[in-house]
Amino acid sequence: MPASPPALQWPRNIENIMSLESILELHRGGALIAAETQYRDYLTTHPDDGDALHLLGVLRQQRGDHAEAAELIRRALAIAPDHAPFHLSLGGVLLQTADEADARAQFERAIELDPNLVEAHALVGHLHLRAGEVEAAESRFRIGRRADDEDPMILFGLGNVYLSRGDAANATKFLTRAAEGKPDDAAIQLSLGRALFEQGAFGFAEQAFDNAVRLRPDYSLARLFLARARLRQDKLDAAREGFAALAAENQQAFGANAGLGDVARKKDQAVRALKYYRRALQFDPAHAGALHACAWCMERMGDLAAPDAIELQQPLAELLTRLGHEDEARQVRDAIAAHR
Repeated sequence: MPASPPALQWPRNIENIMSLESILELHRGGALIAAETQYRDYLTTHPDDGDALHLLGVLRQQRGDHAEAAELIRRALAIAPDHAPFHLSLGGVLLQTADEADARAQFERAIELDPNLVEAHALVGHLHLRAGEVEAAESRFRIGRRADDEDPMILFGLGNVYLSRGDAANATKFLTRAAEGKPDDAAIQLSLGRALFEQGAFGFAEQAFDNAVRLRPDYSLARLFLARARLRQDKLDAAREGFAALAAENQQAFGANAGLGDVARKKDQAVRALKYYRRALQFDPAHAGALHACAWCMERMGDLAAPDAIELQQPLAELLTRLGHEDEARQVRDAIAAHR
């Protein structure tokens, strides 16, 4: 979900615009150290300027000091408690510290004060989505669209709503527009790729996942999906390279090892595939897909009930029963009994 600081706004107090304008330009231009020095100098003579306190708080958030950022923005709110952007900024800081309940309260207060503050609508909607409250999220995003029909983060949210419902076609419509409006957002590219992947458009999905990784090289989930998209296109060497890098870094461990198993399986290397699927099961012992893949490998090897697969036998029997393969499940249970 969105985690970037809010857009920097011009100060509320017209009489102080010329005093803060040059500092704000430094801030917007990325000269954070110089801007911070000047904000602090300015506050020595204007200690009760809420705009300066707020802007310095935003800057401290950008520099990773969430505690001082919250303190400064709270001081700004003590001076101007009904200024919606201050509540929005404080909510953003609290979100960075995983204080989601208080963050949501600040965003809701910002909306009460300014119903057209589209960023606050987007953030509340994404918090609803994170909590699994899909209907509430959709309602908030649609209300936000009344303020700005083409806001990328609102469109991103609606795309994720449709993704959560398995409606990849409608998700793609919203996510494509979101990506057009905010092309440098890795999370939007990831969701767009997922929507395309679900529709079987693996080449286009690969492009979106590759965009996400280019924007955020450490985005492990995007790297996992990129490898999966390549696997679906039988780009086996590229897929294996992607999965292997994640496994070596202990990132997305289940998916990386399962992916390596899938690559080996595509190459008809049952022994190698089984090795990776069993590694994947160490991270998620009850995963139905990995258990079924292990069953395929062992059957391929003529070794479905081998003694060296004892740790797989009970969950495998349960899986086969759930899938309606009672004869195979009975065979595994007989092997369990024989080895006791």
